[in-house]
Amino acid sequence: MTYIEQLRLSKDKAQVAFQEFALSTRKYPNHLFCFFEGKDNPYYVPRIKRFTSLYQPIKCGNRDSVLKIHTLISNRLEYSSYKKAFFIDRDFNKPLEQSNPPFFETPCYSIENLYVSVDVFKEILVNEFHLSEFSDSNIVEVYISLYHERQNEFHDAVCLFNSWYACLIEIRNSTGKTTGVNLDEKLPKGYINVTLQSVTCNYDLNIIGNTFPNATEIEEIMLNNKLVEFGNCEKRKVFRGKYEMQFLIKFIQLLLQDSNSSKSVVKSKINYAFGDNLSNQQAINVFEGYAETPESLIEYLRTVTQ
Repeated sequence: MTYIEQLRLSKDKAQVAFQEFALSTRKYPNHLFCFFEGKDNPYYVPRIKRFTSLYQPIKCGNRDSVLKIHTLISNRLEYSSYKKAFFIDRDFNKPLEQSNPPFFETPCYSIENLYVSVDVFKEILVNEFHLSEFSDSNIVEVYISLYHERQNEFHDAVCLFNSWYACLIEIRNSTGKTTGVNLDEKLPKGYINVTLQSVTCNYDLNIIGNTFPNATEIEEIMLNNKLVEFGNCEKRKVFRGKYEMQFLIKFIQLLLQDSNSSKSVVKSKINYAFGDNLSNQQAINVFEGYAETPESLIEYLRTVTQ
């Protein structure tokens, strides 16, 4: 799908969301109307409920849809008195230059990046795998150390792909050219191999070009500059969130498989309600209580609920 097609679709979804908002104002005049990208509700709603029980969630589609519906509402004076909150992912865009709500923009690529820190992983071990920091301290330490090592290797392995895609977004935003790329939730098959022992990279620029033959051409100097920039950034926050979540899910799967078979890492068996088959959306839903809550989100919610 081209960028123009995506933009047109986002406008259609914004119109649908606008109609839902307009109808909802009659029924919920005192509610906070919350406009979300895609399926981000499970992350935001529990945090919104810390500040108000009167809220109405409205799904808008993608980032462009949320931006569009804000424009639609802002142009209608009759809706100025309603409480509204707009939640968007930053992705590889520059931070929005605005203050005073209306938008909360993630301080990282997307909400998925808020699920993948070592601290969050430790919370998952303790609360989902039911491992004690005290009686199971050796197991917890081994798993955390492994996660940290493999995550660093994963970031090294996906740096090129993230840099390449970030350049496409930069070109699109500055020139209006389409990226020529429509990414899935997961990295292209075969690009990365993750085991408990190592993470290996199995792609290069030629393979990327063969995978995405319609992608906009990127100048070598631009890509090299982005590689330097991304080589020195806080990768778990800057890199594409769905891939970060993919790594977390894969690592959890590997731990569960190892504990139920070869036990090469830890001799004990661990159990998990979902088994070793967890989707991106399930992870967002199940782990939301352990995910990070940026201070900027707390301040935003405090402001829009007043």
